[in-house]
Amino acid sequence: MEGAWLDISVPFGEEPSEGQDAALRAELPESSAQQAEWLKRAAWMGTYVTAPPSTELDLEDMERLPLSATVGRARVLHLDDVDCIRADSLADYEPRPGERLLLRTRNSQREWWKLPHGEDFVRLSEAAARLLVERQVACVGVDYVSRSGFHADGVSVHQLLREAGVWIIEGLDLSDVKVGVHELVCLPLNVKAEWGSPARALVRAMRDPAGE
Repeated sequence: MEGAWLDISVPFGEEPSEGQDAALRAELPESSAQQAEWLKRAAWMGTYVTAPPSTELDLEDMERLPLSATVGRARVLHLDDVDCIRADSLADYEPRPGERLLLRTRNSQREWWKLPHGEDFVRLSEAAARLLVERQVACVGVDYVSRSGFHADGVSVHQLLREAGVWIIEGLDLSDVKVGVHELVCLPLNVKAEWGSPARALVRAMRDPAGE
């Protein structure tokens, strides 16, 4: 038996309006071609999926999404007491090949998408990203957007995960999600979007952890 479905998506367009983000929220163009171009640039609003295989712009990425990467059993880890997700913190949970991991941090204790972008959010360290690659996880979900911080290892973390074929779900609201095994459904729009695509993400607790 499973619990009720919980929407863990951040509403599309509900990030702070600053600079280029504010421009993206301007009136939507009228023509379909202009709207498609707008969507490519706006793919980072709200919750979105970032695709492998590299940090090179590849507008076909979303069309290659295997549904098994973002749909199925996922394990939610609570890392609320760390300022940075380090390799030793993740190693304690023993990530497994093909696993989907959702990482809840203190970011989820506040409605960060309604606040100005800052650099004080909890993020993955490069060593932690290398561990996830070594353990061959299929998907990692985080409760912030990596582009909002400009730390030295930000790009390298993204590149490590993407080049290893790890699908990344960014901008999740995990505030009400309990630790443990959940059923995950996260589907990005099937569009030719630079870097990633907006997505809707849902989870429900699995009372039988052995089940799929």
